Amino acid sequence: MSKFSFGASLELTGFDLRNNRKQIFGWVITIFSVMFLYMILFPSVQDLAKMKIDAMPKEILQLFDMENMSDMSNYLTYFGVVFNLILIALSIFAATFSANIIFREEKTKTIEFLYSLEVSRTEIYVSKVMTAFVANLGVLAAATAATWICGAINGGETFVVNDFLMIIKVSGFCVFFFMAVSLMLGGITTRVGVSTVGSMVALSCYLLGYLSKLLGTKAEWLAYLSPFELFSPENAKAFKSGTATELVIYFALAVIFVVVGGIAYKHRDYNI
Repeated sequence: MSKFSFGASLELTGFDLRNNRKQIFGWVITIFSVMFLYMILFPSVQDLAKMKIDAMPKEILQLFDMENMSDMSNYLTYFGVVFNLILIALSIFAATFSANIIFREEKTKTIEFLYSLEVSRTEIYVSKVMTAFVANLGVLAAATAATWICGAINGGETFVVNDFLMIIKVSGFCVFFFMAVSLMLGGITTRVGVSTVGSMVALSCYLLGYLSKLLGTKAEWLAYLSPFELFSPENAKAFKSGTATELVIYFALAVIFVVVGGIAYKHRDYNI
């Protein structure tokens, strides 16, 4: 059992995906439907939304990153605002799902069956990483597909595919970052509510980004603690060298988190 087999991890991944298919498909359908509903109504909500936005306090607009909502004639600007809100839900899904695929087996004691097979802990953990990645990629792809379809229908010249894909790739990275956070936490322990902790980390990061804008120059450094702020749709679309550097740093952190979780999972006692 000491020799790692990628094939064994793939088999376990298929098993996990089948076991969690209802939850995954449920999220895929929900996210696709919500994004499609918001984006297909783009031409109809422009004037109404602008009136509502003008009447809202500046602090509320900053909290939900809706300051640029006044330019309602641009499809990508509208998408950026909507996606920034959806991204919170996607990140919470990433945190809870990634933690639960480790926690659930220990809670139901099915991990005893897995560990009795000719598979190593490393193979089990790698399968969890791949399962989480496929699930989160599927949910993010649902948001992408819905927006792309609506953009082709009513986006007109303001639907620039290259800019749209850049937002998806850069801003969407937040989903996989919080996936990595929860995998690390789940690998270390399941004696606490790891899914709750992961969700709280995601929400805290979002609020830190809001505070960095609210406090201005007094707390600009808080933005560096918030991937939501660093990789916002607006920053993703512009994609300056600073954003590229920050993306590399956060990607490295995500890899470290996954590796640390794997090392801890390999050596800790199961909570059964």
